[in-house]
Amino acid sequence: MAKVTVLMPTYNVAPWVGEAIQSVLGQTYGDFELLVIDDCSTDDTIAVVHGIHDSRIRIVQNEKNVGLAENLNRGLSHITTEYVARMDGDDIAEPYWLESEISFLETHPDVGVCGGGGVRFGTVNSTIQFPEWHDDIAANMLFQCTIIVPTFRMSLYSDYGLRYRAEAFPAEDYRFWADTLAVTQLHNIGVSLFRYRMHDTQICTSKREEQKLKVAEVRKYMLHYLGKKVTQADENYFADNYQHPISSPSDWRQRCHFTHHLLKINDNGFITTDALRRRLHFHLQQTLYYTILERYFSKGYSIKNYLHYLLSGLALRTGWHYELRFIAKSILHRAE
Repeated sequence: MAKVTVLMPTYNVAPWVGEAIQSVLGQTYGDFELLVIDDCSTDDTIAVVHGIHDSRIRIVQNEKNVGLAENLNRGLSHITTEYVARMDGDDIAEPYWLESEISFLETHPDVGVCGGGGVRFGTVNSTIQFPEWHDDIAANMLFQCTIIVPTFRMSLYSDYGLRYRAEAFPAEDYRFWADTLAVTQLHNIGVSLFRYRMHDTQICTSKREEQKLKVAEVRKYMLHYLGKKVTQADENYFADNYQHPISSPSDWRQRCHFTHHLLKINDNGFITTDALRRRLHFHLQQTLYYTILERYFSKGYSIKNYLHYLLSGLALRTGWHYELRFIAKSILHRAE
């Protein structure tokens, strides 16, 4: 029996699934099987999969469409290997993906999940990089899903009853890793391990607004990792205000007060105080920076715009490197 199963749920990914499968078959780590579980695709996805002949491929077809979360759960029910690696049918794995993550898990028995970095390509081109170590991953999970294309121990699913939640779709991955955080350590390898295809028919594009709502629900859920003193008012402020641009100096002061409040009530032990402080400080600085850019420099840098910024109640509250950037770009624009 293989040591790891690559779980690939598919639904109408005929244009890309062949390349995705070939990227798995070309892994430098060879002790795996590839489980393709198709959720009643209406295009040629299954024909493409059947056209690839390799003994390591196992195909399961649902009798009816059940949705991504339940499709993943069904896939997990077919797995008996020690490890599970998750990958979608429209992405591309780097050749060293499995070898890197399995090697880390084999040498770190206290870690249950290992992910990595990647790059987006297609309609959007950017780098995906998450914190490497568990404490910072846990703190970052307050704001976003911080594990992508990971390998994890099958025992997490069998021993703790972890499952993908249909009610969390299309943020089911985020909720799954949020649940996983309660029972094991997480890690990210700090190199690019996959290429994440961006296209107009994928879930994060076609269901963008619904995903935002579900992400907000997971953020509220994650907030309870801080402790029992989290209130519904804390949940609402964190999801509806703290995550959005700053509207005024008084709003900034309220954000700072709320930050201190979160640090004060953090007594559950799931997120360390130092990691939480670093992540909240980073969030405040980034939110303020982008608020200033949009409000005072969206139409370009100039001395006039910089003076308007200096007269605002938000001036000189960012880090020194941001302040140097504001003044330097404003002066250079004037010289032009």
